[in-house]
Amino acid sequence: MKRLEIAADAAKGIEYLHTGCVPSIIHRDLKTSNILLDQNMRAKVSDFGLSKLAVDGASHVSSIVRGTVGYLDPEYYISQQLTDKSDVYSFGVILLELISGQEAISNESFGLNCRNIVQWAKMHIESGDIQGIIDPTLHEYDIQSMWKIAEKALMCVQPHGNMRPSISEVIKEIQDAITIEKGTETVREGSSDEISRHSVHSSLNTGSMDMGASDHYLSIDDSIARPAAR
Repeated sequence: MKRLEIAADAAKGIEYLHTGCVPSIIHRDLKTSNILLDQNMRAKVSDFGLSKLAVDGASHVSSIVRGTVGYLDPEYYISQQLTDKSDVYSFGVILLELISGQEAISNESFGLNCRNIVQWAKMHIESGDIQGIIDPTLHEYDIQSMWKIAEKALMCVQPHGNMRPSISEVIKEIQDAITIEKGTETVREGSSDEISRHSVHSSLNTGSMDMGASDHYLSIDDSIARPAAR
């Protein structure tokens, strides 16, 4: 869930640039290395060296193409017209990185048929293989929330900007996924507590008075009651 919270923080920063600033700001170089974490693991968007102002409410800014390979909006690359949906494309790549643990570009991870994370994730998701892209170090997660994020990420990286969601729509989907994860975590903790109580009750029913054995059961139960942090 922490990765989803990081994604939500970053998306809110982008939303402020797009809708809270006058004139609005297009970042133009969103990537994981430009999302910084403070001591409380809260995400901040950084590095505005390539950012552009959308003056006078213009829907796009004509600009020489700048950005980072792997995150660069292909429509912007072709047309040289920068829009807020160019940032949405880049953020879609970031979402895919967050749930998969993969880099945007890799010559080793994606096989011969895929050049980047977008092609690789699209192949898996469209075939229904969500497990194929989820980072194996994420030991506990709700598959429904992962589907929500994966599908929204694919919407973000559509080839044409008018097919992509706004960053505000992306935030809503991330928050929905967080709500699902919190609900699942509550159920999981409740089940673990029940297992803990049952284990203690069972050990007492055996009539064993060996304090070492009791401590052993409590230690195991205590570890079950606290799922590993993600």
